[in-house]
Amino acid sequence: MSTADVTTRWVRPQEGGPELFLAAPADAAPAATVVVGQELFGVTAWVRGVCERLAAAGYAAVAPDFYGRKAARVELPYDDAGRAEGFALLGTLTAEQVAADTAAALALGASLSGGPGRAFAGFSVGGHLGLLAGTRLPLDLVAACYPTWTLEDTPLADDHPPLGEQGAAALAAHGTTVLGLVGAEDHVVPPEQWDRITERLTAAGVGHELVTYAGVPHGFLCEDRPATHRPEETADAFARILAALAALATLSPKN
Repeated sequence: MSTADVTTRWVRPQEGGPELFLAAPADAAPAATVVVGQELFGVTAWVRGVCERLAAAGYAAVAPDFYGRKAARVELPYDDAGRAEGFALLGTLTAEQVAADTAAALALGASLSGGPGRAFAGFSVGGHLGLLAGTRLPLDLVAACYPTWTLEDTPLADDHPPLGEQGAAALAAHGTTVLGLVGAEDHVVPPEQWDRITERLTAAGVGHELVTYAGVPHGFLCEDRPATHRPEETADAFARILAALAALATLSPKN
Protein backbone atom coordinates (compact mmCIF):
# COMPACT_ATOMS: atom_id res chain seq x y z
CA MET A 1 0.00 0.00 0.00
CA SER A 2 1.19 3.55 -0.74
CA THR A 3 0.08 6.93 0.54
CA ALA A 4 -2.08 7.13 -2.60
CA ASP A 5 -4.25 4.42 -0.98
CA VAL A 6 -4.74 6.47 2.19
CA THR A 7 -7.51 8.86 3.17
CA THR A 8 -6.93 11.82 5.49
CA ARG A 9 -9.20 14.27 7.23
CA TRP A 10 -9.60 16.36 10.36
CA VAL A 11 -12.31 15.10 12.71
CA ARG A 12 -14.03 16.89 15.58
CA PRO A 13 -14.91 14.39 18.36
CA GLN A 14 -18.64 14.24 19.08
CA GLU A 15 -17.88 14.44 22.80
CA GLY A 16 -16.01 17.71 22.30
CA GLY A 17 -12.35 18.48 22.69
CA PRO A 18 -9.68 19.30 20.11
CA GLU A 19 -9.73 18.05 16.55
CA LEU A 20 -8.01 14.84 15.48
CA PHE A 21 -6.02 14.38 12.27
CA LEU A 22 -6.87 10.94 10.87
CA ALA A 23 -5.04 8.96 8.21
CA ALA A 24 -6.35 5.48 7.40
CA PRO A 25 -6.31 2.87 4.63
CA ALA A 26 -8.82 3.88 1.96
CA ASP A 27 -10.29 0.47 1.16
CA ALA A 28 -9.58 -1.76 4.14
CA ALA A 29 -10.20 -1.92 7.87
CA PRO A 30 -7.09 -0.86 9.78
CA ALA A 31 -5.02 -3.51 11.54
CA ALA A 32 -4.88 -1.42 14.74
CA THR A 33 -5.04 2.17 15.94
CA VAL A 34 -1.91 4.25 16.47
CA VAL A 35 -2.12 7.59 18.23
CA VAL A 36 0.64 9.85 16.90
CA GLY A 37 2.13 12.29 19.39
CA GLN A 38 3.41 15.56 17.98
CA GLU A 39 6.73 17.23 18.63
CA LEU A 40 6.77 20.58 20.45
CA PHE A 41 5.81 22.33 17.19
CA GLY A 42 2.25 21.00 16.84
CA VAL A 43 0.56 18.75 14.28
CA THR A 44 2.92 19.87 11.55
CA ALA A 45 3.15 18.67 7.96
CA TRP A 46 5.81 16.22 9.14
CA VAL A 47 3.52 14.78 11.85
CA ARG A 48 0.71 14.42 9.32
CA GLY A 49 3.17 12.71 7.01
CA VAL A 50 4.02 10.21 9.77
CA CYS A 51 0.30 9.49 10.06
CA GLU A 52 0.08 8.87 6.33
CA ARG A 53 3.11 6.60 6.45
CA LEU A 54 1.53 4.50 9.20
CA ALA A 55 -1.80 4.43 7.37
CA ALA A 56 -0.04 3.19 4.24
CA ALA A 57 1.25 0.31 6.38
CA GLY A 58 -2.34 -0.59 7.28
CA TYR A 59 -3.08 1.31 10.49
CA ALA A 60 -5.50 4.00 11.59
CA ALA A 61 -3.09 6.79 12.59
CA VAL A 62 -4.63 9.59 14.63
CA ALA A 63 -2.80 12.73 15.75
CA PRO A 64 -4.67 14.71 18.43
CA ASP A 65 -4.33 18.48 18.22
CA PHE A 66 -3.14 18.62 21.83
CA TYR A 67 -2.78 22.41 21.66
CA GLY A 68 -6.23 22.81 20.12
CA ARG A 69 -7.88 24.18 23.26
CA LYS A 70 -5.68 27.27 22.93
CA ALA A 71 -4.61 27.40 19.27
CA ALA A 72 -6.29 25.19 16.67
CA ARG A 73 -4.10 23.34 14.14
CA VAL A 74 -1.03 25.34 15.08
CA GLU A 75 2.16 24.64 13.10
CA LEU A 76 5.13 26.35 14.71
CA PRO A 77 8.43 27.10 12.97
CA TYR A 78 11.51 25.08 13.88
CA ASP A 79 13.30 28.01 15.49
CA ASP A 80 13.64 29.75 18.85
CA ALA A 81 10.36 31.62 18.43
CA GLY A 82 8.57 28.38 17.60
CA ARG A 83 10.07 26.67 20.63
CA ALA A 84 9.05 29.53 22.91
CA GLU A 85 5.46 29.44 21.67
CA GLY A 86 5.45 25.64 21.89
CA PHE A 87 6.52 25.72 25.53
CA ALA A 88 3.86 28.31 26.29
CA LEU A 89 1.16 26.09 24.75
CA LEU A 90 2.54 22.96 26.39
CA GLY A 91 2.32 24.73 29.74
CA THR A 92 -1.47 24.87 29.40
CA LEU A 93 -1.85 21.11 28.86
CA THR A 94 -2.79 18.79 31.73
CA ALA A 95 -2.38 15.05 32.16
CA GLU A 96 -6.17 14.69 32.24
CA GLN A 97 -6.44 16.44 28.87
CA VAL A 98 -3.69 14.25 27.39
CA ALA A 99 -5.61 11.16 28.48
CA ALA A 100 -8.92 12.53 27.16
CA ASP A 101 -7.46 13.44 23.77
CA THR A 102 -5.74 10.07 23.49
CA ALA A 103 -8.97 8.28 24.38
CA ALA A 104 -10.80 10.26 21.69
CA ALA A 105 -8.14 9.27 19.15
CA LEU A 106 -8.43 5.61 20.11
CA ALA A 107 -12.22 5.76 19.84
CA LEU A 108 -11.96 7.27 16.35
CA GLY A 109 -9.69 4.44 15.26
CA ALA A 110 -12.01 1.84 16.79
CA SER A 111 -14.95 3.33 14.88
CA LEU A 112 -13.31 2.17 11.64
CA SER A 113 -13.92 -1.48 12.62
CA GLY A 114 -10.26 -2.40 12.61
CA GLY A 115 -8.15 -4.56 14.87
CA PRO A 116 -8.25 -4.05 18.63
CA GLY A 117 -4.60 -3.07 19.09
CA ARG A 118 -4.05 0.30 20.82
CA ALA A 119 -0.69 1.98 20.35
CA PHE A 120 0.90 5.40 20.73
CA ALA A 121 3.90 6.54 18.69
CA GLY A 122 5.30 9.80 20.00
CA PHE A 123 8.23 12.02 19.09
CA SER A 124 10.12 14.16 21.62
CA VAL A 125 7.30 15.88 23.53
CA GLY A 126 5.01 13.32 21.91
CA GLY A 127 7.04 10.50 23.46
CA HIS A 128 6.39 12.05 26.86
CA LEU A 129 2.69 12.39 26.05
CA GLY A 130 2.51 8.75 24.95
CA LEU A 131 4.07 7.47 28.15
CA LEU A 132 1.85 9.79 30.17
CA ALA A 133 -1.26 8.53 28.37
CA GLY A 134 -0.11 4.96 28.99
CA THR A 135 -0.15 5.55 32.74
CA ARG A 136 -3.88 6.33 32.51
CA LEU A 137 -5.15 4.22 29.60
CA PRO A 138 -4.62 0.54 28.72
CA LEU A 139 -2.27 0.91 25.76
CA ASP A 140 -0.62 -2.16 24.26
CA LEU A 141 2.43 -0.32 22.98
CA VAL A 142 4.12 3.04 23.42
CA ALA A 143 6.82 3.76 20.86
CA ALA A 144 8.62 6.67 22.51
CA CYS A 145 11.13 8.36 20.24
CA TYR A 146 13.59 10.53 22.20
CA PRO A 147 10.94 11.16 24.92
CA THR A 148 11.40 14.26 27.05
CA TRP A 149 10.89 14.87 30.80
CA THR A 150 10.08 11.29 31.71
CA LEU A 151 11.70 11.14 35.14
CA GLU A 152 11.85 14.74 36.34
CA ASP A 153 9.81 17.96 36.50
CA THR A 154 7.78 18.57 33.35
CA PRO A 155 6.68 21.77 31.55
CA LEU A 156 3.03 20.70 31.46
CA ALA A 157 0.43 22.51 33.56
CA ASP A 158 0.53 19.77 36.18
CA ASP A 159 3.59 17.80 37.18
CA HIS A 160 3.24 14.08 36.48
CA PRO A 161 6.53 12.62 35.22
CA PRO A 162 5.30 9.51 33.39
CA LEU A 163 8.16 7.30 34.53
CA GLY A 164 7.99 8.14 38.17
CA GLU A 165 7.53 5.04 40.29
CA GLN A 166 3.73 5.29 40.21
CA GLY A 167 3.66 5.92 36.48
CA ALA A 168 5.94 2.99 35.72
CA ALA A 169 3.81 0.76 37.94
CA ALA A 170 0.69 1.85 36.03
CA LEU A 171 2.32 0.98 32.70
CA ALA A 172 3.17 -2.46 34.08
CA ALA A 173 -0.39 -2.94 35.37
CA HIS A 174 -1.75 -2.09 31.91
CA GLY A 175 0.58 -4.62 30.28
CA THR A 176 2.04 -1.86 28.11
CA THR A 177 5.22 -2.55 26.16
CA VAL A 178 7.63 0.35 25.63
CA LEU A 179 9.80 0.69 22.55
CA GLY A 180 12.29 3.50 23.12
CA LEU A 181 14.46 5.04 20.40
CA VAL A 182 17.12 7.66 21.08
CA GLY A 183 20.41 8.98 19.73
CA ALA A 184 23.56 8.69 21.82
CA GLU A 185 24.26 12.42 21.21
CA ASP A 186 20.79 13.51 22.34
CA HIS A 187 21.24 16.62 24.50
CA VAL A 188 17.69 16.34 25.87
CA VAL A 189 17.77 12.63 26.68
CA PRO A 190 21.46 11.96 27.44
CA PRO A 191 22.83 8.42 27.91
CA GLU A 192 22.81 8.62 31.70
CA GLN A 193 19.08 9.42 31.66
CA TRP A 194 18.45 6.60 29.18
CA ASP A 195 20.17 4.27 31.66
CA ARG A 196 17.90 5.50 34.45
CA ILE A 197 14.84 4.97 32.25
CA THR A 198 16.00 1.41 31.60
CA GLU A 199 16.41 0.81 35.33
CA ARG A 200 12.98 2.26 36.14
CA LEU A 201 11.17 0.16 33.51
CA THR A 202 13.03 -2.97 34.57
CA ALA A 203 12.30 -2.42 38.26
CA ALA A 204 8.59 -1.89 37.54
CA GLY A 205 8.34 -4.97 35.33
CA VAL A 206 7.44 -3.04 32.18
CA GLY A 207 8.25 -4.96 29.01
CA HIS A 208 10.61 -2.82 26.98
CA GLU A 209 13.19 -2.54 24.23
CA LEU A 210 15.35 0.58 24.33
CA VAL A 211 17.53 1.31 21.32
CA THR A 212 20.42 3.79 21.14
CA TYR A 213 21.87 5.04 17.84
CA ALA A 214 25.55 5.98 17.99
CA GLY A 215 26.47 9.53 17.00
CA VAL A 216 22.84 10.60 16.51
CA PRO A 217 21.25 13.81 17.94
CA HIS A 218 17.79 14.68 19.23
CA GLY A 219 15.01 14.86 16.64
CA PHE A 220 16.75 12.63 14.12
CA LEU A 221 13.51 11.25 12.63
CA CYS A 222 12.21 14.59 11.35
CA GLU A 223 13.09 15.14 7.68
CA ASP A 224 12.00 18.77 7.94
CA ARG A 225 14.96 19.52 10.21
CA PRO A 226 17.90 18.63 7.96
CA ALA A 227 20.57 19.65 10.47
CA THR A 228 19.61 16.81 12.80
CA HIS A 229 17.87 14.35 10.46
CA ARG A 230 19.60 10.99 10.02
CA PRO A 231 18.07 8.99 7.12
CA GLU A 232 19.70 5.62 7.88
CA GLU A 233 18.69 5.61 11.52
CA THR A 234 15.23 6.92 10.60
CA ALA A 235 14.69 3.93 8.31
CA ASP A 236 15.75 1.55 11.06
CA ALA A 237 13.56 3.29 13.66
CA PHE A 238 10.44 3.13 11.50
CA ALA A 239 11.14 -0.53 10.72
CA ARG A 240 11.26 -1.23 14.46
CA ILE A 241 8.04 0.69 15.06
CA LEU A 242 6.25 -1.18 12.28
CA ALA A 243 7.52 -4.52 13.56
CA ALA A 244 6.21 -3.72 17.03
CA LEU A 245 2.86 -2.65 15.59
CA ALA A 246 2.56 -5.84 13.55
CA ALA A 247 2.43 -7.82 16.79
CA LEU A 248 -0.80 -6.02 17.74
CA ALA A 249 -2.80 -7.80 15.01
CA THR A 250 -3.16 -10.92 17.16
CA LEU A 251 -4.35 -9.14 20.31
CA SER A 252 -7.74 -9.49 21.96
CA PRO A 253 -9.63 -6.30 22.87
CA LYS A 254 -8.75 -4.62 26.19
CA ASN A 255 -11.38 -3.28 28.53
